[in-house]
Amino acid sequence: MPIKFSLYLDFVRFSAALIVFIGHAAGINWTGGFLWQVGAYADTCVVVFFVLSGFVIAYVTDTKEATWQDYCASRVSRIWSVAIPALIITFMIDSVGVRVAPELYLDQPWYGGDRPVLRYVASFFMLHEVWHLKLVPGINAPFWSLSFEAFYYLAFAFIFYSKSWSRWLVVSFLFIIAGPLIAVLFPLWLLGYLAYLKSKRITLSAVASSVYFVLGLVLLAVSPLIRAIDTSGFQILGEPILGRYVDAFAFYLNLIGAYGLSRFGVPIKQPICSAIQKIASTTFALYLFHRPLIQFFSYIGPQNPADIYRRFLVIVGTLTIVFILSPFCERLRTDFRKRILKTLQSRPQWQKR
Repeated sequence: MPIKFSLYLDFVRFSAALIVFIGHAAGINWTGGFLWQVGAYADTCVVVFFVLSGFVIAYVTDTKEATWQDYCASRVSRIWSVAIPALIITFMIDSVGVRVAPELYLDQPWYGGDRPVLRYVASFFMLHEVWHLKLVPGINAPFWSLSFEAFYYLAFAFIFYSKSWSRWLVVSFLFIIAGPLIAVLFPLWLLGYLAYLKSKRITLSAVASSVYFVLGLVLLAVSPLIRAIDTSGFQILGEPILGRYVDAFAFYLNLIGAYGLSRFGVPIKQPICSAIQKIASTTFALYLFHRPLIQFFSYIGPQNPADIYRRFLVIVGTLTIVFILSPFCERLRTDFRKRILKTLQSRPQWQKR
């Protein structure tokens, strides 16, 4: 993968997580509506994550993860190395917050306080969104997308690594368990896979690459306007679908354009590359840690959400904790992967022809 394109992917994934974070932090109860406009792009960024995930999986299965053991060890360790700390952080912050700031929790639509054991167990096993059950853990609403990702990873493992035709029966059964919403958004994830294949097989000129890149970017920029169109006829379990498909296609175009443009221009200096990669390594932690941390800094900070110190505490405090904890998550991921891979490799091989 061209280094400039890899850096672009890093930039996009961190930016998407940052937009989701700022969108949530902009709530009237947390920062008095500071940068509230960003919130309109939060769900668009989650769609970007889905497409980006499909693209990255296409790349690693093409170049690195030759066996299903490699693939599973990487995926499980990637998810749980951040999901487990996120569940612990959420539980601790919610446990204190319900007592010291009940007005920010009790009877509020953003807090899932009922059936806590079921919520945390379901979230641990990534089953919290099957059939749109909405069993996210406590205050951590962004957790919902992990259930989608987990099913997509698992379905893809059977499709890509299995030799048998019966894999299609297994995949069908998986999506019956997952429910129609997770199933109907799977093509968004697959668009990322298709973008990788397309990028490898075609060579675009600088002009054509620029057209793809800019067109995709413009469509993403006007996403709130597109989503404002009445699409009540395109809903699954009460969730709008059409706008998400438009966002996915827009990012698909943008990826192809960015890949083409990465062949042109001057090289990026190493210190800049290192800085971008280091910041991007905090993306997953930022996405899963930010919501409980927003809650925490809101109830320990100044009472007035519009207070500049409250805003500083919520935004800078959250980012600081994320940057501190990210290396720990990375070490945990490495350890998990080694242990999982060792366990799986002791079992019979199941590889793609």
